[in-house]
Amino acid sequence: MNFCIAPCLTLSPTADSCPFEAIRLSFTCNVRIPLGPTAFTPGGSISLASPHAEIWLQNKQVLIRDQNTAHGTYVNGIRIVQQTLLQNGDILTLGVPIIRSSGVPANITNVQLKPIKAIVTIVGV
Repeated sequence: MNFCIAPCLTLSPTADSCPFEAIRLSFTCNVRIPLGPTAFTPGGSISLASPHAEIWLQNKQVLIRDQNTAHGTYVNGIRIVQQTLLQNGDILTLGVPIIRSSGVPANITNVQLKPIKAIVTIVGV
């Protein structure tokens, strides 16, 4: 159950995501929240940049913007190139699947080659 006093957004992992614990972001006026590797625990996806994207609340809408990352930010499978509206039930993907090659260190697991994929739940907006 989601109990939020301030507007908030929950990101819950999809079955094909690099595993992470669901996170809840609470919004305050004019504050942009960075999304990067430290936001997702245990996480470990190597396709995330720091910072990767930012999320904020504006005029009762939740917006996201990619931070010009190499592997991109996607909403419902479409790469975003400008600030984009997030809606309840959207699938947010940070990064892309990385193909194992000789350039990938041996200590990187196959799970860490997956992007972060999350179902968006918005409450209080």
